[in-house]
Amino acid sequence: MIISDEVKGNSLIGEATINLIFNREEVTLNTLLIQLEFIAEKEPGLDKRLMINEVRRWLMSYFSKETFSVDKSNWLESALAENGESNSLPPIHSVSSLDD
Repeated sequence: MIISDEVKGNSLIGEATINLIFNREEVTLNTLLIQLEFIAEKEPGLDKRLMINEVRRWLMSYFSKETFSVDKSNWLESALAENGESNSLPPIHSVSSLDD
């Protein structure tokens, strides 16, 4: 993909991700693929549907065995270790200002 296509692809992934979050659904490769398919079905423009199809194909490549190899599954721990940081991350706390 050329850079402008990459930006468009990232925007589509972001759109699908936001839709999933607003619908209180889990964001996974599978749910992203399903959401992108849903977006494509509603899209009247051929160019955008083709771009969505390309993004879906790119995401599907992450289902390959090579992607989920042991070497790549602990990339965060490896990066932290290289920087001399602890591999135990602090907990994430949710703060909701809407409930106040």
